[in-house]
Amino acid sequence: MFRENASDFIFHSSIGIHAVSSDGIIEYANQFELDTLGYSKEEYVGHHVSEFQLNKACLTDMMSRLGRFESLKNYPAKVQAKHSIKYILYNSSVYQEEGQFIHSRCFGSEIEEAVYIVI
Repeated sequence: MFRENASDFIFHSSIGIHAVSSDGIIEYANQFELDTLGYSKEEYVGHHVSEFQLNKACLTDMMSRLGRFESLKNYPAKVQAKHSIKYILYNSSVYQEEGQFIHSRCFGSEIEEAVYIVI
């Protein structure tokens, strides 16, 4: 019988997961996301995504599309990790209540630089 609660299951997932508020503040990150980027929770959660997204045009596009409640599928991003640059494919959607943007749900997988294509 499955006894693990959902938050523990998500926290220990083998894919990067984070949530971002409508104003761009990272509200949650699971352990895989933190390990992939090399940040502690304090260095990452509570900070604005612009501190980590290196392609500002892509960040503006992502936030704009999510602000219109669009979903992002395999969206490439260039991310500043603690000691390197990482290339991540994001799949994101918005959690909303009564038509209000509560936070985005972002799932990220690291890719090779050669696969990264600027949108």
